[in-house]
Amino acid sequence: MIYVMSDIHGRQDRFEDILEQINLKDEDTLYILGDIVDRNPYGIAILKYIMDKPNIKMLLGNHELMMLEALQAKCKIFLWYSNGGEITHQRWKKYRLATREKMLEYLNALPFMTEIEVNGKTYRLVHGKSPTKKQLAYKSENMLKNIAVWERVMPGDSGPEGLTVIFGHTPTSYYQSSDPPRIWHGKNLIGIDSGAAYFDGRLACLRLDDMKEFYSRC
Repeated sequence: MIYVMSDIHGRQDRFEDILEQINLKDEDTLYILGDIVDRNPYGIAILKYIMDKPNIKMLLGNHELMMLEALQAKCKIFLWYSNGGEITHQRWKKYRLATREKMLEYLNALPFMTEIEVNGKTYRLVHGKSPTKKQLAYKSENMLKNIAVWERVMPGDSGPEGLTVIFGHTPTSYYQSSDPPRIWHGKNLIGIDSGAAYFDGRLACLRLDDMKEFYSRC
């Protein structure tokens, strides 16, 4: 089975609840579309957990990018802190240097976009917004990364023909009115950030084999 989720933002309780529901097996694969850190306390604990799980694959989110830039170029620490990064940094500093280096190595190697095929359907996975065909042809790798992790899908947007883009980054309440928040289905687009970072949100997970939706119960 193939699962996707995004924007855990340090909510280990919601992450563990989803894992309990889907009962992830060794032959299954879970894709996490970035933003596991910041805003809540347990982002680093979640990062350490998924690093040890070969069947959990992670993409770069804008919060991981801010974290990397802040830790590797100290001048950018204000941007990270102003977006909920201070709580992550305080937890980060508690780990030994060797452990921190392994985490940085892992984060630096994360892809910002990938494509998979499930039941004959092609899905492009990305944190923020998929670059267009023209952008993919002419933009530099760094510019494509910034599009993929920072830009947002607008309500009137549609995905490229021939595949479905699954993304996080923007809470689905931006696209639809639903209480509690739910996964949003657009034209060749699926938004899966149901606001787990916030008190009134929840973590969402989508199983691509049959499109079953799972939501945290805490």
